[in-house]
Amino acid sequence: MAAMIKKIKSFYNKENTNYSTGYVDPFEFHQTFYQMLVNFKVADLKNKNPPSYFNQNMILFIVALMATIICFCSFHHGLETSDLSLITEAGTYTIVLSYKLIILSCTRRNLPQYHNLLKAIKKDFEYICSEGEKYRAQYFEEQLLTWKICIVMCTFNAGIGIAMNIFAYLSLFYFMATHDADTEESRPLLFPFWIPNVDLTESPIYEVTFMFGNVTAILYCYNYTFMMQTEIVWIRQIIAKADVITWKLQDLLVDVYPTTNKEESEYFAKLIENRMRDIINHHQSMYSLLEDYAIVYKKLLMFEQTISSPLVCLSAYCIADRLDNGEFQGILLLLCLTTIVVYLIPSLLCTYLAIKVNSVCDACWGTPFWNAGSVIRPYMVLIMQRSLRPLPLQAPGFKNISIETFSEKMTSAYSLFNMLRA
Repeated sequence: MAAMIKKIKSFYNKENTNYSTGYVDPFEFHQTFYQMLVNFKVADLKNKNPPSYFNQNMILFIVALMATIICFCSFHHGLETSDLSLITEAGTYTIVLSYKLIILSCTRRNLPQYHNLLKAIKKDFEYICSEGEKYRAQYFEEQLLTWKICIVMCTFNAGIGIAMNIFAYLSLFYFMATHDADTEESRPLLFPFWIPNVDLTESPIYEVTFMFGNVTAILYCYNYTFMMQTEIVWIRQIIAKADVITWKLQDLLVDVYPTTNKEESEYFAKLIENRMRDIINHHQSMYSLLEDYAIVYKKLLMFEQTISSPLVCLSAYCIADRLDNGEFQGILLLLCLTTIVVYLIPSLLCTYLAIKVNSVCDACWGTPFWNAGSVIRPYMVLIMQRSLRPLPLQAPGFKNISIETFSEKMTSAYSLFNMLRA
């Protein structure tokens, strides 16, 4: 057991990876991230004949579509029968499962943006391992933190999928142990499935439906792991670019001093020009990557912002309502907590991203560029102005993606929950 824990810690801390010297392959460094992209047919840069996007992703889409339709049928049945408990539970799962369809469709439509991300990561690693060697230690500290965050997120998502299946089996075992043949209770399912003119409680339909629900939960968590891990790496890579720009701005006038010698003046001017060109290239690259991120994730973030409050409210209400009737809904409790966590993470990351992008302006102010000649002043002013702009993640009718918005949405969910329970 001790040896296994030691191996896990070694893997988590990358103790067997030497990134202090030589070239570091970014796709080996972030191996879980790259392997997930390969699995989802988003990128396989080492394969000259990459596989089709379909196959696995088509299976994921079909399973999610079937589960969404069945849950919507349950929701409609709840409306017809005025079953508030079924309405809230089926409505919650319909929203959650429809999100998976949106994730898969966005992935399919935005393949060029994913490729741009991979190219940007590869280019940045090449720069740090060559021209930017002096920033290697700082840069890879941030990359190691990115790796650790991804591992924690993958473990969390996998744990949620496994826990939902465990709860489903425990519920079934408990039902079998306590079921009275004279009662009309039906065997439990992971999702509140209902199909017209079909009795899902009878064998073998029940067994098929039970396994379908469990597989759907596992596949959903698998798909969400891909989405969240890619989002984490993407935002952290933009932050890493902002750090490189800040470090280079701090070094812009290193070994440069006022002089009356013409040759020295020309040398310093050329040196500053080369350094400034490098800074501008990195700054433009950062915004290109930020725009690609917005193209892929803006719709998803807006959807999360829209559904987070009602989803938390409905799941919490359903848990409380079932608890009043003596039934504990562990699966819905997991769903409620997971919704809060997975909405909190992008809110935290985007808040930190905005701070980092704005910090480029502070780095410019920390550089005495007024002593560097009139040539670079307009560029410095342009960089500062651009760094102070809002992130391209806003849309009419929506709020900023931030911790403040997360807090407002959770407060709204709590208020709605109290209104329903009143």
